Amino acid sequence: MRQLPIGLDIGTTTVRMLQLGGSERDLRALEAAKFVVPLEIKGEPQRRREFIVAEVRRLMKEGRFRGREAVMALPSKDVAVRNVRMPKMPDEELATAVIWEAQNKFPFDTATAVIQYLRAGEVRQGDQLFDEIILLAVPRVEVDAQIQMATEAGVDLVSLDAGPAAMFRGFERYLGRREDEGVVNVYADIGAQTTVVIARGRDLVFVKTIPIGGSVFNRAVAECLELAPAEAEALRRRLSRRPSGETADAEGADRVARAVSDALRPHLEDLADEIGLCLRYYSVTFRGPRLESLTFVGGEAHDPSVSTALAARLGLEARMGDPLRGVRTDSLDRVLDRRGVRAEWATAFGLSLKGFYVEARFTSGYAA
Repeated sequence: MRQLPIGLDIGTTTVRMLQLGGSERDLRALEAAKFVVPLEIKGEPQRRREFIVAEVRRLMKEGRFRGREAVMALPSKDVAVRNVRMPKMPDEELATAVIWEAQNKFPFDTATAVIQYLRAGEVRQGDQLFDEIILLAVPRVEVDAQIQMATEAGVDLVSLDAGPAAMFRGFERYLGRREDEGVVNVYADIGAQTTVVIARGRDLVFVKTIPIGGSVFNRAVAECLELAPAEAEALRRRLSRRPSGETADAEGADRVARAVSDALRPHLEDLADEIGLCLRYYSVTFRGPRLESLTFVGGEAHDPSVSTALAARLGLEARMGDPLRGVRTDSLDRVLDRRGVRAEWATAFGLSLKGFYVEARFTSGYAA
């Protein structure tokens, strides 16, 4: 059976490792593992790095991962995204023009950055047609830092990937029919911050990162209830797992739940408004129909109150993404619990899935 590279998703709070195998028509999860970065070292880059390296090495040794090849996601905080419009031109000319157009578009020197781009589609400006281009750029020093971390962790890096592209790849595999070509899907990947991805058929047409997510939510709850951020996060997770109809100390639990809800409300409203601006940009730019649903993925997908509140404010149907739909997990239910939320594995899943599209060797740069 063919084994794919390990998808290594290093988030702000949690690190996830997932390895797929089989064929595109018969996928199975070979191994999966995750660990949480201790709160006390999150703000200390060197200690955080050393902890992650040690834990990845441990899991590579103790787990049932096959081989050492891996695909990693670049941290979303390091990847800058901009949309530009350019005259229509052949691919070979566009590749050069994009580098020129990227100058002065990013808060760092693009001469020493890695830049990739996606054609989002045609847009009309006046009586002319242009190509909407999504630029993704990351400083070379950050790319080199990820390569070095992978080396220290004992993995053989096949490729570095942009997180939004990896996340969408797991859902793209269901969109191969002709009738899917014009279907528009919107994804909100909510982790420490939120990334909005809009796709038309199998093509990404919009990507934006919004600095509102789990970090802001936990800080708001901590301040409201006078807790440490780690305690606030644990409380939110307990509340999200609270069975409906629970009676033990129900009054006290309800009181705490209302306090948490009140603390989150203004931030969820701000996030919903930001997502709404993304949806309006898409509708105006591509003159598309009104979107009807929003698919949630990411570490914050454990909290249904977040997705429910966001979808309600936006007037959309909320859907929980399951990248592992149709994938055999066999004995991995201890990690990939079918009864729990599997949306948090979307990026790791897409990273491993990229093994179908890249050669088993690392080349500098990253693919979006």
